[in-house]
Amino acid sequence: MAIDFDLIKEIKSRADIVDVISSYLPSVQKKGRNFVAICPFHDDHDPSMQINKEKQIFNCFVCHSSGDVFSFVQKYDKCTFEEAVRKVCEIINFDDPRLHKKTYVRPVDQNLVPIYNCINELQKLYVYGLTTDEGKVARDYLDNRKINDEQRAKFSLGYAINDGKMTIEYLKQKGFSLKNIEDTGIALAQTSGMADHNSGRLIFPIKDQNGQVVGFSARRLNDNNDEAKYVNSPETKIFTKGNILYNYNLAKQTAKHDGFIYVVEGFMDVFAFDTIGITSVVALMSTKLTKQHIELLRRLGVEIRLCLDGDKPGQEAMMKLMSQLDEANLPYRLVSVPGEIRDPDEILKQDGEEKLKSFVTTLVDPFNFAINYYQNISHLGSVDDRKKVVAHFAPTISNMKSKLEQDDYIFKLSEVTGFSSGAIKEYIRDYVKSSKGSSEDSGRSFEEYRKEIDNEIPKEMRRLANAEKLMLGQMIVSKEAVDYFNQNIKYFIIEDYRILSNFINEFVSANGDIDPSLLVSFISESEVPNKDEIVSLLTTFSFEKDKVFNPQIIRDCKSAIVEERDRISSRSQLRQALEGKTPRDKARLAGDYIAYTNKNKNKAK
Repeated sequence: MAIDFDLIKEIKSRADIVDVISSYLPSVQKKGRNFVAICPFHDDHDPSMQINKEKQIFNCFVCHSSGDVFSFVQKYDKCTFEEAVRKVCEIINFDDPRLHKKTYVRPVDQNLVPIYNCINELQKLYVYGLTTDEGKVARDYLDNRKINDEQRAKFSLGYAINDGKMTIEYLKQKGFSLKNIEDTGIALAQTSGMADHNSGRLIFPIKDQNGQVVGFSARRLNDNNDEAKYVNSPETKIFTKGNILYNYNLAKQTAKHDGFIYVVEGFMDVFAFDTIGITSVVALMSTKLTKQHIELLRRLGVEIRLCLDGDKPGQEAMMKLMSQLDEANLPYRLVSVPGEIRDPDEILKQDGEEKLKSFVTTLVDPFNFAINYYQNISHLGSVDDRKKVVAHFAPTISNMKSKLEQDDYIFKLSEVTGFSSGAIKEYIRDYVKSSKGSSEDSGRSFEEYRKEIDNEIPKEMRRLANAEKLMLGQMIVSKEAVDYFNQNIKYFIIEDYRILSNFINEFVSANGDIDPSLLVSFISESEVPNKDEIVSLLTTFSFEKDKVFNPQIIRDCKSAIVEERDRISSRSQLRQALEGKTPRDKARLAGDYIAYTNKNKNKAK
């Protein structure tokens, strides 16, 4: 941990969460045993944030922002946990020598340290280069593109001086070897020696998800068409293009609050979005999404909004990305204004901020985007192509519960493909029938048994989830409940409950007892990806009616949890047994399972 946990305890003993939040929000009012305020983390009109002075936690029951005094400051000021701790200390006028110790830095491969040091020094040189007389050509370009001083600093823009050899000499004077310099990816071997291949260009530093510079994209500033418009860093020991989304390090700080992340094509589009106040935006390093990109987006847990260029290549790229996002099961919509082929930067430059705001907030679902694509961009030719489109959308339409919505989609699909609405309806009916399958058994089919089995799952999972939730509620108020859990239950099935129970165990082992407010800090300093959700879960439990330890509750929880785990296990065994069996054997095995579980249910009664 960057800050000693004993110091965290001491600060919390001095910092009143109501006072700290009141220093940020004028709307804090007492209501019953708690305090309430207009939540700053969503568009709130009625006070939906509750603050518990006794437990020193807060929770918004609309947007689920929650935590302790440090969490509030961290979310409000969009800063790190360590910075939030220091800000709280400033507010309460508290100081301690331990606050001034060097912040802990996650260890990296020591072989990479010289490369990181070298590229950081190079980045400083580029930033300085933008301020020089020679750098005026880059400043003029940025002025023309309406990129102001604040944005230049925010995105760490720079300029590489024309004398590329001087850049190499500068780094050598700073103590870096030619090997270090080559490893940054900027060295260009010439007959007269080594030079910086970015020389004379505007520099866009490329940063990883933690904000560390790992490479550069350098734009040409002259009219020499023999030179490439952009020179990008090659892949190096510290830079892999497939791992990087431009601006992710900044966008991740606001995306969860905004509830969305835009994905655009280029750096200039990112700047255009920033100009109109949208900071939750990343740019692809090409028009491809890698598995690593998808995991970075998944980690944010928000809606993805695709906004690539409106020309044919850009729209084709969007269609490809849709398939990847569908496969990854990520929620997304697409920016789509039929007939608009300009990119966001061009719209901003030519028509202004309001026009761009209107454009980027015109969002459609995947079906309507694809329909527009086939209507206006990639007209369908052969019968086979049109049949493939109907087949592609059949699962989507067949799963719609609203008949009116289903008819609307079928009508649009009919317009695009040229097939009649009646023919498409018939195709979808056949699709539904074929997907259900059939059985050779003259009695009940396997599908009927499967439905009966699957219909039980939500009920059983609800019972299991309720029992695990009750048990967690007891663990939050009693070490005795924690001990009972470790001896008799040992683990939870529901993932978030399991993660929270692990944190409770770690906390009790280190501190001897339970304190929800301190537990929030304990979780906040961890590296678990979904810690915000875990903190929200903890504070929601803590805001429920005051709980007291009840031995009977934990015994009942244990019985329910063990019983439901056994059922889940037997159902899993059944599914394994069904693989590769004929429909008749499937129906027989499923029937045996239903009879067995019904028999056990009757015994339990």
